[in-house]
Amino acid sequence: MNLYTMVLDFHGGTYISQFDADTAADAVAAWCRELQDEQLLGEVSSDVAEGIMIDAIENRLVEVDGLHGAWCAAATVEGNLALLNVIITQRVD
Repeated sequence: MNLYTMVLDFHGGTYISQFDADTAADAVAAWCRELQDEQLLGEVSSDVAEGIMIDAIENRLVEVDGLHGAWCAAATVEGNLALLNVIITQRVD
């Protein structure tokens, strides 16, 4: 299992969390479930999660050009860009 750091830029805020998962796509799915369950962004949480899932899973995560172990997915919700960066993260004990 790998550790993934998720960095969401949305509507002027930056939100950072981490998930253990087998793949980057699995980490995005876990992040989306938590976003929906906890309503971390308020009323738009489900729309952001759904939009990111569609982009990340159906359209596939996009590798960030020139980087290794970094991907992104995006969605537009209520006219605002939701940009999720997914970064495989090394554990430091």
